Amino acid sequence: MSDWVRAVYDDADGLDAAAFAARFAPDATFTMGNNPPLTGPAEIEAGLEGFFALITGMRHDFTHRWTAGSVEVMEAAVTYTRTDGSTVTVPGASVTERYGDRIAAMRAYIDVAPLFAGGAL
Repeated sequence: MSDWVRAVYDDADGLDAAAFAARFAPDATFTMGNNPPLTGPAEIEAGLEGFFALITGMRHDFTHRWTAGSVEVMEAAVTYTRTDGSTVTVPGASVTERYGDRIAAMRAYIDVAPLFAGGAL
């Protein structure tokens, strides 16, 4: 994984919606799970702020990665820390397309339902 992509995920794992969103091009899209795509840094930041308010921590432990030109595909175990202090780990994958040093599109394929199982948060 490139240092650039690691830095993107460090922003996410730091629950820093503003820093994460700032990495996207003005017309970029971010899609997480089965949610509708968010378009542009402002919408991405707002959407992530809402999600980050539901958790107190997140960590991506990457298991595989593939790079083809300006596209990076990553597979990870994603551990979420709920507001009650408990954790849940789920598998996930993402596809990131870049315009130079900005993200053109990112699609995160993950099922966060286990995060909310049993009403826990």
